[in-house]
Amino acid sequence: MTAERLAGYEHYHSFMDKLTEAGVDDYIDLPMIAVMGDTSSGKSSLLSNISLIELPSADVLTTRCPIMLKMHYSKKKSATIKISWKDDPIGKEEFAERTIEEDNWESITNAINAAQTHIIKISGKDVARDIVSVDIRGPHCEDLTLIDLPGIVRTTGKNESATLAEDIQGLMNDYLKNPRCVILAVMPCNVDFHNSQIMADALKVDPSTKRTIPVLTKPDLIDKGGERAVKDLLLGSMTQSFDCGFHMVKGRGQEALDKKQSIEDGLTAEESYFSNTEPWRGVEDKNLFGTKNLRIKLAELQMKLIQSSFMSIVSDLKSQREESLEHLTSLGAIPSTLSDKKALFRKIKEDIWSGMGSRTLDGRICCLHNDTEMRPSARFLDASTHYQTTLSKSKLANISEVVVGRKAIAYDEGKGKYDHGTVCFIDQSQGKVYLEEFIHKGRAPSSVINNKKGITGNIIHDRNKVYIEGPDGSVEELCTYDIETTHSDPAWIRELIKHNRPYKLPIFINTHVFEAIVADLIEREWMKPTMDLLDCTSKVMEAAAEAFIKELKDASPFHHLQTYLVTKAAEVVDVLTRETKRRVLEFVEREKVPYTQNHYLFENVCKLRSQRLMDEVNQALPQGDDDHYVNPQSLRATVKNIFQRNQEKSVDDHMAEEMQHALNAYGKVALKRFIDTVPMICVEVMQKFANKMNHILSDTSDDEIERFVTAPSNTVAKMNKLKRKADTLEKGIVALGELY
Repeated sequence: MTAERLAGYEHYHSFMDKLTEAGVDDYIDLPMIAVMGDTSSGKSSLLSNISLIELPSADVLTTRCPIMLKMHYSKKKSATIKISWKDDPIGKEEFAERTIEEDNWESITNAINAAQTHIIKISGKDVARDIVSVDIRGPHCEDLTLIDLPGIVRTTGKNESATLAEDIQGLMNDYLKNPRCVILAVMPCNVDFHNSQIMADALKVDPSTKRTIPVLTKPDLIDKGGERAVKDLLLGSMTQSFDCGFHMVKGRGQEALDKKQSIEDGLTAEESYFSNTEPWRGVEDKNLFGTKNLRIKLAELQMKLIQSSFMSIVSDLKSQREESLEHLTSLGAIPSTLSDKKALFRKIKEDIWSGMGSRTLDGRICCLHNDTEMRPSARFLDASTHYQTTLSKSKLANISEVVVGRKAIAYDEGKGKYDHGTVCFIDQSQGKVYLEEFIHKGRAPSSVINNKKGITGNIIHDRNKVYIEGPDGSVEELCTYDIETTHSDPAWIRELIKHNRPYKLPIFINTHVFEAIVADLIEREWMKPTMDLLDCTSKVMEAAAEAFIKELKDASPFHHLQTYLVTKAAEVVDVLTRETKRRVLEFVEREKVPYTQNHYLFENVCKLRSQRLMDEVNQALPQGDDDHYVNPQSLRATVKNIFQRNQEKSVDDHMAEEMQHALNAYGKVALKRFIDTVPMICVEVMQKFANKMNHILSDTSDDEIERFVTAPSNTVAKMNKLKRKADTLEKGIVALGELY
């Protein structure tokens, strides 16, 4: 390809060279042509012929690193040798860039050798990733860049590392896996193509053979009679098709090297060889032969590679740079001086003070998330609602309620008397109640018996009838009672009154018994849910503080600081919890002494006093909307009977019923105070946290700040790695700007 045909392209070629030189290829796959082969494949001779410089041979250099040959057309011949560091070893000595002019051209080999030796010395490795960069300019150059990789070795020498072969393979794999890398696979003609190591490696990563060019060398060493098979291989009839085809070159043999034949003379001899030697002279496509044709072919191929991948590379440059900067920003800044550390600590302290309120209580959000995690404020509200539900189901809040498992008094209208028993089933839809002690005589139907579970007390509901399993395995039908004339049995209260009766006239409610019942029920039923709510609030606050601290970007690089802040937050929550617990317990103790001015209590007591008699009268009257004739005499007898039964109750029965009414009414009042006051006290753990935390953090000493605001070595290494990546990609962006 002539210089005229490259008009404009050389800028893009130079741009790619700058990216490689800057190390961008560590992060982005760049288009390149990598030359690979065995140490005896003729690879060095091929590259020397392409570049017109003598490269160090394997017998001179036992340790290895890549050589980048960057060739550019120029009227004047020159070369510059420098090192592009990949691993950036600590304490490395810089290698002085060397420029070789045409009058001292033979010194290039020594300069390259010196650069390789310097890399190996600094890296301490037998095989290094760092690159010797050779910028070659001259009238013989196509605009072409090649990467010469260390030759594949099968065995190691006496003074070579035991892992040399493995290290070289690892270095080659770094280039092989680049999907934009064309593999120039060099192999001698006298080696079995199908058993070639380099071809096996190439086909692993390029099974479609779109980016592999097999280059056959040393055609003069083909065994007599084997030329036809090699020719068929060259023409593609012996193996799978390669998009870029095969190529054949002939370098200087050992005899020519011993005679100090120049590269130029060697190229002339190569042209003569292919023009005059069978079967090569008879091949119609002459572009398959010679270094000059290969040089042109590779330059055109590289131009296509750069053109096809240019926009995607630019896009990768920008996107990966932004990702690196974002990740770097997310890790926060690392201050070095005490003054800077104190400033950062103050900012973090202020962020905690100002941010915890909105995080824990206000429920403020800047965006909606799809996650199901509740905010602390919502979790506290949920816990408070659960607290209210728990207390609302307690005995103190429902003294007069008829519930399963509780003793009740049910009126048997047929017998005209009250039955006392334990409620075992309530049918709300039918308005019926069932006591486990009262059963009908008769045999249960087979449909019910077949549903037995063999559990004493098991209830079976069948066709509007209710059955219960007995301890002997029997199944019996339960008697039915109207829910309207069934009331909670205050017998337990009667027993308390009886056992604690004063010697004074026993016709008034014993306030001491009343107070004892209230205090006992509060202690037994309400104390644990109250403490549970406080404990839940404490845990919510502690978890919210820890999550908030761990999300602080400024604190994220400093694990010791995060641990310190989380520990202090836990201490603050613990102090506030203890203070709040004291206030909660004071409130509970006050509530154990019944008192209220709430008119609801008195109104409810008055209502409850007459409710039972009213329910019985209503139940005795005709039901439904139809007109019924009511015999006045019969009505009077019914009402008289109801009141007479009431009058026949003992004083203790009346006192127990009266106290039950008072407990029922007072329980509702106390319930309201508890479900309002306890959450308001508990929430102070969250309300006071920010100020308390701010106060405690203000006492942090300079020595503690110096110790805690220090990032761990792995974080520093991670940040340095990201910074290096961002800086490297920034160089690529700058090079892009220079392109236009």
